[in-house]
Amino acid sequence: MGTLIPLSPALTGLANGNTTELTNDLRIAFSVTVVGLFIGAVAFGLSLSRDRMYGQDLSDLEYVAAVISDPRPAESAA
Repeated sequence: MGTLIPLSPALTGLANGNTTELTNDLRIAFSVTVVGLFIGAVAFGLSLSRDRMYGQDLSDLEYVAAVISDPRPAESAA
């Protein structure tokens, strides 16, 4: 959205021959695109980190469930 909204005035400036308006609006459009890509990359990294932590937690819970539900009696030290 941040890329597309400034493009309309930029194209209007192009049609009217106003290159100053065109360059300003294109600068805004591409700057917003770069910021959006940066935010997306940070969010993706956080998502990967969170998925890894949740995967480790699930693995730990599966291990505890397997130990608790083991039908073999606990071996006592003799």
